[in-house]
Amino acid sequence: MASDPIETRKSTEGMVDYNRNSSAQQQHAIMQADHIRRLVGKLGRVEPELRLVDYGCGPGMSAIETVRPAIETYRAQFADAPIAVCHSDQPGNDWNALFGLVNGPDGYLSDNGPLRVEAAVGSFYDRLVAENSVSLGTCFFASHWLSHAVRLNAPGTVLFNDLHGAARVQLAEMAYRDWVSFLRHRTAELKPGGYLLVSALGSVPDAAEANGAAAAGRGIYRAMQAVAQSMADDGMLDAEVLNGFVFSLWFMTATEASEAISGDPILATACEVEHLAVTPAPENPDDLFKDKVDDPAEYARLYVGYTKAFADSTLRTQLFEPSAQAPDAASELADEFYRRLDALYRAHTTTYACEIWHLTVALRRR
Repeated sequence: MASDPIETRKSTEGMVDYNRNSSAQQQHAIMQADHIRRLVGKLGRVEPELRLVDYGCGPGMSAIETVRPAIETYRAQFADAPIAVCHSDQPGNDWNALFGLVNGPDGYLSDNGPLRVEAAVGSFYDRLVAENSVSLGTCFFASHWLSHAVRLNAPGTVLFNDLHGAARVQLAEMAYRDWVSFLRHRTAELKPGGYLLVSALGSVPDAAEANGAAAAGRGIYRAMQAVAQSMADDGMLDAEVLNGFVFSLWFMTATEASEAISGDPILATACEVEHLAVTPAPENPDDLFKDKVDDPAEYARLYVGYTKAFADSTLRTQLFEPSAQAPDAASELADEFYRRLDALYRAHTTTYACEIWHLTVALRRR
């Protein structure tokens, strides 16, 4: 089968208003705090230092909430032991915003023991830090983004879970390769006895879905497809561009994640699976903004903001800019898209609710 063109730009570059609209990410990091504490508690004293790496950290408070419980747990055991914190993400991350938070009143630099903060800039589908150097690696809400954007023959959907035929096979193969590559690099970077904790959006079996699984967030992607199609029907978006556009995401089922690990000879030898499951979010799993459904205007505002936070750069570079007929047209198309998305959520509310299932994997380096 001939390959479709792969775009080198990463889909997460240039995310906008991330900290303000990343409530799901922040809640998820807080939810994982006890898991992080348990893993740090198992490590004992680490020489020459405890090194924490947060892969795909992003620019927001979720990065702070990921690191804080690890520092607090280790300090309670070893008050004067050195700690190094490494935040890792792509060049397009808003690093100024991140380190402003690290150094701010809600940051973690008030810690009294020796603590060094650093950054590793690059894709987590490559090696990012030295081998055998990481005590605890974390990666939240990031590994479901694939290594590269891709254009497929995908009329009628922007969501991987609604693909059929060759397009679905191609994206599934890419997702498998990326997951194995990501874990191989992280496993090599872990110290023997170190842990990797990954939690991303997941999928659950659902016989009512055409492909037998329900993907987290399926409602919000179907809302984006409906809005984009309405704009294509009105001649505002290039129909050919839309028919080739799909988000470069894959939310794995527990079976997909597990079989990729056990079926890879390097991973099966190098690490032990301590935990692997897909579970519903502990709060509002059936609708991210369920608490606001009685206020359609606020409900719509929250969904539009959330969409902008994770999807704006992808939509602009892969849909609006290729459809633009003039230099300023891409921004005008974006404004119209979000106006229509707001109207859609006001009118239909829970029809396009964003359900959340989390895939969580904890690995120990042998």
